[in-house]
Amino acid sequence: MRSFWAINKRNTGLYFRDFSAVFFSLLSMIIIILLMVFFLGDVNSSELTSAISMVPGRGNAKDLEYINHFSFLWVCAGILTINASTVTHAFFSNMIKDRSTGRLNSMLVMPVKRSVFVLGFVFSSWLTGVIMSLVTFAIMEIIGVIRGMQMLPLTTHLWLVLLILINNMVYSTIMFLLASIVKSQSAWSGIGILLGTLSGFLGGIYFPFGSMSAAMQKFVMCFPFIYGTSLFRKFMLMPLEADLFEGTPDIIRQEVDRAMGMDLFVGTNQLSETVKICILLFVGVLFILLSTLHITLSKKKDR
Repeated sequence: MRSFWAINKRNTGLYFRDFSAVFFSLLSMIIIILLMVFFLGDVNSSELTSAISMVPGRGNAKDLEYINHFSFLWVCAGILTINASTVTHAFFSNMIKDRSTGRLNSMLVMPVKRSVFVLGFVFSSWLTGVIMSLVTFAIMEIIGVIRGMQMLPLTTHLWLVLLILINNMVYSTIMFLLASIVKSQSAWSGIGILLGTLSGFLGGIYFPFGSMSAAMQKFVMCFPFIYGTSLFRKFMLMPLEADLFEGTPDIIRQEVDRAMGMDLFVGTNQLSETVKICILLFVGVLFILLSTLHITLSKKKDR
């Protein structure tokens, strides 16, 4: 247990002492917020306005205000997913540096179980990701309140904290396995560029999930991004949707939730929130096991 906490203390300290890593971890959030203000918000708002205007007497100024808040929260939910992946990626840059300097090999020869070594790195990455995600969420909610949005209910905050914990666990395990395989800093930077480019599409952030082709939707659902984003959106938008769709036919809300990626389907079967959470937990546990196996086999090979 002392080794576990020692690994955590060292890795977390290394990350937060590097202010450039902290800044660039949040850079994607800043970029997407700017995209939302200048482009994405207008696209989503126009689609929602068209949907709500089909109901006689709707589409008034109050509805437009709800729709603007809807678009803001919709993008913010995606940011929380991207943030978890980019922060954990930046965190493991120090692991790549340790490999290049030989420190990682020195740590691997310590009398510490491989599972403890893996969990120590994953936990410190998870903790860092959770802290940064909570900071990101606080910033986004402050921006929302400044824009005239009501603060989210307490129950919604609790659900979002739980989802932040789960989401960061998933990407911590994935990034650890990748970091244990990648040998050079340039290759790790390349993964970061690829991650930053694709995560917005795989999470259905730049374009609504329903606007993708059937083949693209199936492809996107092979990755954990869309499940985390869908969960964040479902809980963040639930209070607002109760007001926005009040007095409208249920089919409108169902179609909007499906088109905007809050509801996911396998064939004709809708995935419940419990199933989405189980998928994320399964991915996290799977990558912990794969990482432990890889570190163990690598150690034996080195001998």
